[in-house]
Amino acid sequence: MVFNLRTFSFAKSVEDDLTPPKSFSIKELRVATDNFSSKNIVGDDWYGTVYRGRLADGLLVAVKRASSVDWLREEHFESEVQVGSAVSTHPNVLCLRGFHRTKKELLLVYPLMINHSLSYNLTERQDWFARPIDWTTRKRIALGAARGLAHLHNQGDFKIMHRYICASSILLNVDFEAVIGLFRFPKIMHEGNAEEGTIEWITCMPPRHGAGVSFSSPAEENSADSGFDSLTYHCYEDVYVNTPITGKFGFIAPEYLYTEKCTLKNDVFAFGRMLLEIISGQLINNFLTEVLGGEAFLPEDGVRKLMNEDQLGRVMDPNLQGNYAEEQAKQLLRLALLCSHEDPSVRPEMSEVVRMLESQFLQRDPSTRSSWSQSECDSTPYHSFPPSPSPLGFAP
Repeated sequence: MVFNLRTFSFAKSVEDDLTPPKSFSIKELRVATDNFSSKNIVGDDWYGTVYRGRLADGLLVAVKRASSVDWLREEHFESEVQVGSAVSTHPNVLCLRGFHRTKKELLLVYPLMINHSLSYNLTERQDWFARPIDWTTRKRIALGAARGLAHLHNQGDFKIMHRYICASSILLNVDFEAVIGLFRFPKIMHEGNAEEGTIEWITCMPPRHGAGVSFSSPAEENSADSGFDSLTYHCYEDVYVNTPITGKFGFIAPEYLYTEKCTLKNDVFAFGRMLLEIISGQLINNFLTEVLGGEAFLPEDGVRKLMNEDQLGRVMDPNLQGNYAEEQAKQLLRLALLCSHEDPSVRPEMSEVVRMLESQFLQRDPSTRSSWSQSECDSTPYHSFPPSPSPLGFAP
């Protein structure tokens, strides 16, 4: 499906449920955090320290306090406030409650996500009595994250590209519902900065052909050494924003990585990689060694190979101890492969992903058969691309 500025709608949203973030005084935030007590520290990163707090109205919050005021942290602060002020309320998107800014302080106030991040629960949790996230909860997290990301992509007169989707940016509330947060590198797409056109790039990869990707020359295809030294030419049309490459290693879509032209499909690619983290219990940067044993160049290639060889168990998180629905696991893996496909024209929109997940997991229409249930893991060579998904993501 090809988008352009004539069909890529920036029409004003009909759901303008905006709750403007409050400007807090430093006194309010000192009281909330017990004067930024070390006992209330719940985390820290390059930006600064995160404190647990309780506002006067009783709301538990996470207060992010910059360790210093410099151009980098000011830029990050402004970005979070801009997005927090623009995005309409959604249960699967972290809502910025407020902020405080002076020449000496930069603070951001969010609702406290009591169950931390998905990454923490998959790979870092050390509680003796904590149980691994079960299969049903993982499905619900996948669906919630998809709904949140689809909401960001469909704001109406602008669209928000997250650019940092991964297990670390999926936060979990008290009910282990997914809430998209960690707005480190968001980019607001609007009519003023969006362009439509062709995105072209070349990769030194094995020749792979399909819809939306032009083919290598016959000389390249027939050469005896046409392995990883072959040049593959790609061509894709969409609406994009020219912006320097930003994101987490392993989650940046190839077309953005090679051209600095970012589309909404970059987030879809990252979502696919994040699904692999949910399913395997491994962060994507450990996936090739921990799950695939170094047997593949890309995670997707290894997963296809294992599924074709009926070795699903090697991909699944051992902490599940086999307690998962095998057919659902295969479906979720196929969706992960579809979303993180190297050809962006094959990747569905996030709204389509939501429909796929709802159809499969909520069983709204048991008679429907998803388009991604058949074509991703058959015995055909990888360079034969699966057909592009239907406009709704599943067969009617």
